[in-house]
Formats: sequence, structure tokens, C-alpha cells
Amino acid sequence: MFWLTRPPYLRWAAAVALVAAAFVWDMRGRSGVPHPFAGRAVAAGEALDETAIEWRTIPRGLMAAPQLTEAVAGRDIGSGEPITIGALGQGPIIPAGWWSVPVALPADAVPGTAVRLVVTEPPLEIDGVVVASGQADLLGTSEAGLVAVPEGATRAVATAAVAGTLLVLLQP
Repeated sequence: MFWLTRPPYLRWAAAVALVAAAFVWDMRGRSGVPHPFAGRAVAAGEALDETAIEWRTIPRGLMAAPQLTEAVAGRDIGSGEPITIGALGQGPIIPAGWWSVPVALPADAVPGTAVRLVVTEPPLEIDGVVVASGQADLLGTSEAGLVAVPEGATRAVATAAVAGTLLVLLQP
């Protein structure tokens, strides 16, 4: 006679207590902090401005907040990706009075890297700074990146880059 057994009051009370605890846990105030995320894709070497940053709330202590004043992307940052300290490069990369010249760069030349450009014909050495990395395609060929050089050296570097008489040396 199953209708004469006692109802499971204890189980019902435990279920109600569990649901109430879950409700209280969900409704409590969460401790979150705003963190910058990429609102759009940002190329390496590009300055981060208000149009590139979207603020989202993350749990406190999850990630360290990066310094965004005069921030430059040190690598390509995808849309929706969190902006971390490691994804940023140093302030303005191009020194005042310098110009950017397209040059074939090694794969490990990231923005901010100091380079020495050696022109073989006529012999000439010029110090520069990588502004934008070259992009390698699936076949292993690379697209030219950008190197900032002093104004007086732009013609020699550009001519040597086109002629194929330019060597790029990376500072260790």
C-alpha cells in the first residue's frame, strides 16, 4: 500500500534549500573589474585608440590591467581577444623625423625590434626599428614589413630593398 507511506518531507526540504541557496548565490553582487578587449582586429604596430578597445567586466584578479596610454600592438590582436600586457609593444615606435620603408623582414622581427640594415652596393650601414612585421603566407614567402629609418637614409634603403641588395640584421 504505497499511498499509506509517509511523503519524503526531508528530501523536499533539501531540494528547496538547494534551490534557495543557488538563487542567493546567483543574485549576490559579483566582484568584477573592467578590462580592455579588442573591439576589432588590430595589426601589429598599430596604435590602440578608443575605436579599437571594448571594455568588458572580468573577475577581479584574473588578468593584470595593461597600461594603454600611447599603447601600440606588439603583435596581431584578433577581434574580441583580451588585451594583455604581453600583446602590447612600447610607446611610439617611429622616432621623430624618421620614415617607414617597406623591407623584407625575418619572421622573428616584431615591432619595436632594433635592426641594422646593410646596403651592399654602395656599402652602407643604417640603424632602424621594425614598425610592422611582414606576414608569411602558406608557401613560406613573406610580405614586406616596415622599418623606420632616419630621413637621410630612406632613398638608399628603398633602392636597395627593390634591387635586392639589402640585408637585415637583428639585434640579439
